[in-house]
Amino acid sequence: MHEGHRERVREKFRQNGLNGFSSHEVLELLLFYACPRSDTNATAHRLMDRFGSLSAVLEAPYEELVAVEGIGDVAATLLNLVPEMFRKYAADKASKVTVMDSVEAVVNVLRPRFFGLTTEHIGMLCLDISGRVNNFSFLSDGSLKLAQLDVRKAAQVALRNNAESVILAHNHPGGLPNPSRADLTTTQTLIQTFRAINIRVTDHIIFSDDDYFAMSQHERFAPIFLASNIPSAETKISLYQDEE
Repeated sequence: MHEGHRERVREKFRQNGLNGFSSHEVLELLLFYACPRSDTNATAHRLMDRFGSLSAVLEAPYEELVAVEGIGDVAATLLNLVPEMFRKYAADKASKVTVMDSVEAVVNVLRPRFFGLTTEHIGMLCLDISGRVNNFSFLSDGSLKLAQLDVRKAAQVALRNNAESVILAHNHPGGLPNPSRADLTTTQTLIQTFRAINIRVTDHIIFSDDDYFAMSQHERFAPIFLASNIPSAETKISLYQDEE
C-alpha cells in the first residue's frame, strides 16, 4: 500500500508536473527522496502546520526544520537545497542574455539572484564597454545593511572584473522596494568613488519579494546617475595596485 501510494504520486507528477498538487502534496513528493520509509504525508502536514506555507517551509532555517517530527538531517538539507537550486537554475537561464540594453533585461538577470533571500543582500553587476555582463558578485552575505557597504571593496571588485560600468542591486525582504535615505546616500557615495576610478554607476535596483524599483528610471533619482567629470585612468590603476 505504501509503495503503491508513492508510485501513484510519482506517476501523477510525471503526467502533469505539479499541476493539481496542493502544497503539502508537493512536500510529500519531495520528501520521498529523503525519507524512504516514513509517512511523508504526515510529515508534510506537520511542516505546513509549523511554518504555514510552502515557501516558508523551503525558506526555514535548518535548525527549525530538524525540530519537526520526521525531519532529519537529509530531509532538512534537501528542503534547504530547493530554493538555492532554483536561484542557480534561474540565474543560469538569465545569464544567456548577453547585452543589458534595457531595465527589463537587467531585472531579468538580477531578480533570480535575490529569489527567496530572507535577509538583505547587496550585489553588483559588472558590464563591459558593450554592455555585456562580465560578472555578478554579492558584496555582502546578508549580515550587512546597504549603509554599511564598503565602497572601496566594491570598487576593487569592479576593477578586478574590468568593468566599464556597474549596476548596484539589493533587496528589501518582506518590505517595499522604495529607496530609503540611507539607500540614496550610499548610492551617491558609490557614484563619487567610482567616478574617481573611471567606472560609471548606471543604476541601483531594489527588489522586494514581488516588485522592484529602478532608481535611474525615476525623476527624483535619475540626475545622480548622469554625473560626468570622470578623471583619467591613472587613478584606476593606483587603486587596483593598492588592493589588499
